[in-house]
Amino acid sequence: MDEDIPGSLRARWRERSLAAGWSMPRDWWTPAVEHAIKAVNRGHDLVRACSALGDARARAGVGIAEGMADLSALFVSVGLGEPPYAAVRSFAVGWTEASFAPVAGLGCEDPLTGLVTVPYLRTRLAELYRASAAGQHRLVVAEPYRRCDQLAGRLAAALALAGTLREAFPGGETLAQLAPARVGALARAGPGLPRRVARLREFRVGVRTLPERYEQALTLVRTLSLGA
Repeated sequence: MDEDIPGSLRARWRERSLAAGWSMPRDWWTPAVEHAIKAVNRGHDLVRACSALGDARARAGVGIAEGMADLSALFVSVGLGEPPYAAVRSFAVGWTEASFAPVAGLGCEDPLTGLVTVPYLRTRLAELYRASAAGQHRLVVAEPYRRCDQLAGRLAAALALAGTLREAFPGGETLAQLAPARVGALARAGPGLPRRVARLREFRVGVRTLPERYEQALTLVRTLSLGA
């Protein structure tokens, strides 16, 4: 890498990122930094550049919140304010795909969090009801206590929520993205369930008993997929 020229965009971006809390000064630069700078300066390929930056940050072990703060530092350094939605989302998707690459191969997943989609959850519920096993399962629903107003904060919260859900339910449970800020775990009821639910204590959590009929379960899932 060429030495930073004082006052250059790269230097300003790095300085602002460090001030925002970047924890690895020696590892800040990556080829994706140059692509992001070119994309911002020229006004094209921004989505691809931000996705590549998210990928690079994830592979370097940078957390999603720290990475998004770094992305914001770039746009602020140019005088553009907060990054646009397309840039933030592409960064988050790039970060997620690199972080959860093994999970991403399973299909039927939300591209941001890697959790399964609502249609997949409906299919799984149909299987349980056909096997008369719905009564042996619970739907654990979790969401943040407070909704973040900033887009970057909401995406970071969604990824944190998904990550915590995976840690709480590392077995064969069906983990679903119910809404942008709400997730669910279709898990078997039993003495071990309260312990797993307790791992989600930093979020608002509810444990739902599945209704008697499949159609009622679909209504429940439809309701949970709205308003978050």
